[in-house]
Amino acid sequence: MAVAPADLFVLIDREFRRRKARECPACTLQLPYRVDRGEGANWDMIAPRNCGHGCASVFEDLVREFQQLYELQRSG
Repeated sequence: MAVAPADLFVLIDREFRRRKARECPACTLQLPYRVDRGEGANWDMIAPRNCGHGCASVFEDLVREFQQLYELQRSG
């Protein structure tokens, strides 16, 4: 399913906040960006820094899941 970057961000951010460690006040996400590849998802995101609460691992799992479900719409 093709979605706009802002819409994909809302979906991922909501799920990230639900799954990440409650003790971590620092980890936030950035907008997904388009990546033109021959295979696989046409987007990626920058991972949060390693905070010591395991948020980076949660983020990586979440991005893998969402990359199988969504692709970014082409602009224009």
